[in-house]
Amino acid sequence: MASSISASSPHRKLLRSLVYSAVQRCRMSESPCRLTVSVKRPAEAASASLLRVSVSDTGVGSKLEEFLELDVLARETPVEKWDGTLLITTTGINDEAIYRYHFNLQEEISSARFTKLATTYKNHATFSGTEVCLCLSNEADADDFILWLVSSIRSILILRAPNLACELFVEQIGNAESRNVCLLQDSDDVHHSVMTSSSDRLVSGLKDYALSHGNTCDKCDTCILNRDLLKIGTGAANSVDRRKAKGLHVEVVIVIARTASDLCCWTVNCSSTQVLYFEDFVPCPISQSSFDVLLSTEWQSYGFKLKGGFIDDEGNTVLEWNNMPFARVDIAIHTYLECAMQEGQGSQQDRHLVRKALKSALSHLKADHAGDFLSCHGQRVREYVPDLAESIAGLILSSNDKEFQDECVTLLGLGSDQDVSEGLVQSSICEKMIHIIVLNDTKENVDDNAPYLFECEKLDEEDGDEDTIFDF
Repeated sequence: MASSISASSPHRKLLRSLVYSAVQRCRMSESPCRLTVSVKRPAEAASASLLRVSVSDTGVGSKLEEFLELDVLARETPVEKWDGTLLITTTGINDEAIYRYHFNLQEEISSARFTKLATTYKNHATFSGTEVCLCLSNEADADDFILWLVSSIRSILILRAPNLACELFVEQIGNAESRNVCLLQDSDDVHHSVMTSSSDRLVSGLKDYALSHGNTCDKCDTCILNRDLLKIGTGAANSVDRRKAKGLHVEVVIVIARTASDLCCWTVNCSSTQVLYFEDFVPCPISQSSFDVLLSTEWQSYGFKLKGGFIDDEGNTVLEWNNMPFARVDIAIHTYLECAMQEGQGSQQDRHLVRKALKSALSHLKADHAGDFLSCHGQRVREYVPDLAESIAGLILSSNDKEFQDECVTLLGLGSDQDVSEGLVQSSICEKMIHIIVLNDTKENVDDNAPYLFECEKLDEEDGDEDTIFDF
């Protein structure tokens, strides 16, 4: 996983690492897999009982070397929060037995870290998977920890990863009013074929994320009715190592909700955006290089006025906007390697690909909805169009030259037999001017000559004149 600038709590870092490894084992499997996170907590927050957590998956079996990567976390975590002990149960598809280990990361003597426990034979059954169990201190912030865990699992569901189902169980034990909270894969979601691209899956997931107000509610019936009002921009970039047939992929999806009717929840513009960042199909704190890209992007070229950005203690990235013209802006960035568990690339390469994918997504938005994503400069120019169109229309209709008036009306596409009013002429001029502004609001067109407002065909050479162009 790439380095980040998060100051996350030890509990969260540990669970994030275990979930990350479980998802990668599922990616390596050729069969549909399930990721399950289970939490058992005492009824009383101040209880001395521990928070029991298990992370299990039905992916390929694990290797004990994988858990040595938790060494750093074990040293960072105070013993009173986590004693460094893991109970690991694992089996591979071709193994004849299920193996169990007691793993103590706090033990300094290497040979004493692993203790092999009783082995259970599979009796020719064919399956694979891993379960990791641990106990954490039941602190006063246990509620926040569980809320974070719920949010993390819901974020994984946004990716709609193929062949992966996720579920979370939270059980409160120790009193007569014990209760279970269960978060399962959304069964009402659109079913994607195995051939659906990861980018299309992310689009679907981010749409639902926006429609559920950023996962703050299960469903919003009002916003669901406005699903077609969402504007989507997608971008992708990749770097493939041809010698090893593997490489880094970056996908960016932007979902925009415009202010709708009073009956819609999107009536108040949101002045900030929390950027969702994923690595290898798992939500992660954003990398420093990707954060730098977000701040240095030329947002004003697409009509956004970036006020600034910051990263909170959990690595969540927030972008703040000035005079946001949209009701809601959601952004997701997903960087992943073609093969799970392979070594990543450098931050310089990450930065280049994220920048390329983000620019592609913004360009996609602008290409599909040019008028909505004019650059800040184009918006300022457009503000003058009504007054300028009114002045030009007045000049045309106040002329005493009837032939000149008819020619202008014809060039505007208005029939000479129509009842041409000043408002109609003004509206036509206004429409053409805005069209020209939109055409020339991209970098690719900046060096070209702008289209003319009025342009007529080449006259016959016998008239003795050069090409005639009416330019206002």
